[in-house]
Order: sequence, then C-alpha cells, then structure tokens
Amino acid sequence: MDPMASCIQKYTVACSGGLEEKAFGGTIAKEFGLPFQVGEILYSRNIDTLAKAEEFLWPQLNMLPAPETMKGMREAVACILAICNDNQPIFIHGDYDVDGISATALLVSFFRELSRQTFFYIPNRLQENYGLSIESINRLMAQCPNQGGVLISVDCGISAVAEVAYARQRGLRVVITDHHEPQGMLPEADALIDPKQPGCNFSCDVLSGVGVAFYLLMALRKAMSIQLNLKQYLDLVALGTVADVVPLTGINRIFVRAGLEVLSARHRPGLHSLCSCSGLAKREILSEDIAFKLAPRINAAGRLGYPEAGMALLLAKDMGESRLAAGALEQMNNTRKQLEIKEIATAEATCDEQVQAGKGGLIVYQPDCHAGVLGILASRLVERYQRPILVFADDCKGKTEETIRGSGRSVKGINLFKVLASCDHVIEQFGGHAMAVGLTLKRRNLERFTDVFDRYVGMLQQDLYNMDHIMVDYRLFDASMLTTSLAQGVQWLQPFGESNPEPVFLLAGQQLIAPKKKNGHLMFHLQGQGQVFPGIGFHLARPHLDMTKPTDVLFQLKRNWFRGVERSQIHALMLATT
Repeated sequence: MDPMASCIQKYTVACSGGLEEKAFGGTIAKEFGLPFQVGEILYSRNIDTLAKAEEFLWPQLNMLPAPETMKGMREAVACILAICNDNQPIFIHGDYDVDGISATALLVSFFRELSRQTFFYIPNRLQENYGLSIESINRLMAQCPNQGGVLISVDCGISAVAEVAYARQRGLRVVITDHHEPQGMLPEADALIDPKQPGCNFSCDVLSGVGVAFYLLMALRKAMSIQLNLKQYLDLVALGTVADVVPLTGINRIFVRAGLEVLSARHRPGLHSLCSCSGLAKREILSEDIAFKLAPRINAAGRLGYPEAGMALLLAKDMGESRLAAGALEQMNNTRKQLEIKEIATAEATCDEQVQAGKGGLIVYQPDCHAGVLGILASRLVERYQRPILVFADDCKGKTEETIRGSGRSVKGINLFKVLASCDHVIEQFGGHAMAVGLTLKRRNLERFTDVFDRYVGMLQQDLYNMDHIMVDYRLFDASMLTTSLAQGVQWLQPFGESNPEPVFLLAGQQLIAPKKKNGHLMFHLQGQGQVFPGIGFHLARPHLDMTKPTDVLFQLKRNWFRGVERSQIHALMLATT
C-alpha cells in the first residue's frame, strides 16, 4: 500500500509541487534566504510577487495607510480637539471582552498621558446589555457630572441610535469607534468611525475594535502635533487584535508583529505580571500565547462580571499593583475553567444528538448555564464539531423570564452575522461579526428559530462538515526534508492566526521513536536530517493506534521552551498507521 494513500484521501495538500509553484517559490526562498519549502508555502498563499513577499515577511509601521482615509476620522478629530481646547472631560465607553478592554485601556492611557480629564466605563455582562445603554451612559457621566464633554465609544456603538441620541440630549458630544456590522439606521453622532459603515473606502474592513481606536490616536497625534511614540501602545493593540480573531493579514499583521515586540519587552507592568502568571517569563511572546494564555485570563474577568479587574491590570502603574491584579485574574480564570467543565459534557451530548440527526448548525440551550461562559462553550464546541454553534441560557438579568440570551461562534466560510440577519424576524436583538455573535430571543421562539437557523446554515456549504479534512501546506517526501533550517524558516510566517494559519506538514511512513502514552497524550520522537525532533500529539494516545507500524504524521513545527532553552518541537495533529 502506498504510505501516502490514507492521508491523500483525507487531506488537501496546498503545495501541489507544480513547476510554476516550485519555480517562483524557489525565487522567493533564494531572494530572502528561506528554505525552499517556505517559499512554496508563501506562493500557495497568494504571495506571488517579490514585493508581496517582502511586505509579508517584513511588515513595517510605515506601511500603514493614513488615518484620514477612514470615513469619519476628520470629524472625530475636530470634535475631540474642540473638547480638549475647552478643557472638558473625556468619557470612554468600552466593552467587556479583551478587545473592548484593550481599546478602553488604550484611549484612557493616551489621554491621561496628555493630562486630560478622562473617565471610563465598561458594562457588567451579567447585569447589563452589551454596548451603550441609557444606564451605562448615566453611570459614566456620574463620574464627572454637569461638565459636558465627549463620549467616545470603543468596540461598540454603531447600532446605538437611541443611546447616542440620549447622550447628546445630556449635553455630550459623541464619537463612535466600532468595527461591527451596522444594522439599518446609523446613530446621529458627531462622528462615526467604523470601516464597515456604508461609504467607507478604507483599505481594511476587518480591523479589531482596538485597531480602530489606535487609528484614532494616530490621527489625533498628527492633528495635535505632539511628540509621542505610539508604538508603546501596540502591546494593547496586539492583545485585542489576536483575541478578537480578526484576519492576521495586512494592517492587522503589521499591528500584531510590532505589538508582539513591545509585549515581549514587558514595559507595561500589568502585562509583565500576567506573563509571569501564565508561564511566559523571560521569553519572546507569540500570538498563540495571547490566544491561549493571556487573553483567556483577561476575558475571565469580563465573563464573571468584573471587567474592571482587566482594566486594573492594564492600567497598573507599578509592579505591586500589577501583581495583585494578575493574581486576581488568575483566580477568576480558574473559576471560569470550573464553570466550563461543569457545562461542557451536557453541551457535547446535545451536539452529538443534533449531528446524528443531520443538523448543519447546532443549538444548545442550557437554562442555568452561567452567562459568562456561553461564548467560550461555543468556541470549544466549534473546535470539536466544526460547524456554527449557538449556546443559550436563561436571561440572568431578571428583566423577563421569557428572554434567553445566546452567544455563537462560526467556522471559516459561514458568516454567522449574515445568517442571523436572515433569521431576524424571530430574534429580539443581535450583533457581532462573521465569526462571533451575541443575541437574545423569546424562549417561546427557540424551536422556530432553531429550524430557521439550521435551514439557512444548511443552504450555505455542507462541505464544511467533513470532519476528517485538514489542509496540508506541504508534503515532505522523506525525513531528510525535516531540518532545523525548515523549523526556523517557518517562524518567518509569524504571527499565526485567522487567515494566516500555522503551516501543516505531512510526512508519511515514519517510524515513531520511543513512543509513549501519557494522560491521553502521545509523546514520541522523529528522525530528521541530522537531528531527532521531539514530538507530542495532544489527545492522540488512542487505543487502536499501533505505534510499531509506519505512521503518516500531520504536524506543525513549533517553538518550544524548556527550562529557558528554546528548541523546535513537532506538534502532531493526526496520526494514521499504514
């Protein structure tokens, strides 16, 4: 049997090895001193000119488009400058996820560094609605009453028509900065900044909320003619951008690459302490560290109803404050994990039943589920079932017993926001973007909504639900192609994330060296060219796997640190004996 057969049947190989691909991939590799495999991977990802390759491999801040090319920016700057000239207060209204907290901390830090009177408010997810509300505006203004000023929203507000009107009635000027999809009528603010709003021709419409907020700072610095190094804030931009799972290409790639440098330098006391709590002391920070270690800890505060704890960390001025804040987040994250463990088994059982029934989109309703873990449950379930999933619980705010609240996550190729827009006749309220949404509906409409949701999802793309499908970026024809140079070359493609996934390699017919099973994981080694590579397969220690036979290995080449020493490590995604 051809050792490749089992994998060829299940996986798509991006680098087909065609003459054009090899030729130009080789040109890229030679021009920039990369392994030829990395050059071919770049070409397979539409990096088909040397100029594109240079821009991708060396993203620079001077490549960012000018902020005034974003619709509403000139009006926003004029409004804020007028407030500053009149010495009136600045009110920042954020959101309770990592993107919203990072964006809030970004603007608060900037204006306070300029000695401006600045106040902020982030809603409590367990007691208040998402985004701007009459109540949250009142709480924000109560911090500095009867002074006028400007309300600047971050990561929210693009659909807050009534709320913006109320704020202006209260004597505030209003600047909206958001990145979510507008829904119908836009609020009558003094300025609207959102790359997704009609008529905005900005070159990137997939910025995070903190990315949009940073663009506002770029415009303000230019208008104020101040000498302030904005790069110091890019750790916050990287944090929110990675956490919000926006595509890490173009502007976002520039932001995150530069932001990771700032984050790795650990100048911000709060993030310094959070790195220490997360096991990231004294080493370079990667995008996956944000996604799996830093962001979940900050998110835990918002999920449990304490978003101010995340702000306390990011605004901490010394190491004493930051250690206390990081310790509090660590405790909250442990509590969040326990809540997740409590709910996940029941949710998986519900999903299994729906999958067996042939459902395309999955709906989970667990009445007593903690509202703070709905989103992360949806994320975990999407990872397992690879289809759009909505998780609902009873409304914990006590406004009505008939309302249920949900959070949803999607997969590439299915725009969940547009799916909900098609179901809006049975939804009370919804918001979000292609990959993540929040919504409320009447409990009595759940069954009807479920049918409509499943029908619309099913119309989009049934092919997404092939559970055995993994995109392979490069097929290594023998173990001599597995080299330290390749492992190092792959790192030039960092930061990895949405729209720039970590490359997956396929190596067939390999004899695993010293394989052993531990706690459901598989530990092994692979012989490469002149070096033995350590490997691990999380959750791959399955009883039926005969590790004495030649094995096809699908894997990623990771950077790993052990006792302060960096080494390359194989992370197996799937194993198939031949």
